[in-house]
Amino acid sequence: MKLIAKRFLFILLVSFSLVFVVSCGPVPYCSTDLVTLDETRLDAVTYEEEAAKTGKEVSKLEKDVKEVQLKISNIEGKPAELEKRIHELRKGSGLE
Repeated sequence: MKLIAKRFLFILLVSFSLVFVVSCGPVPYCSTDLVTLDETRLDAVTYEEEAAKTGKEVSKLEKDVKEVQLKISNIEGKPAELEKRIHELRKGSGLE
């Protein structure tokens, strides 16, 4: 049992030391040219504008959905009246 505990501690110490050696290195220099940075900034601005436009469209569509759901809830309890109205419309169009 003591041998297993010693091996476990040894492996634990080695793994911690490897983590510190590998992860704590200097930050590499960024070799990106200015044209790429400008294009990326322009893309970011374009995406932000599109996101704002999409947000406005989403709010408009949510409003439209609420209106349609309200209309549906008003119509749901009246199947007899709707059938009568459909019959009258068919009669007026010459289908019956």
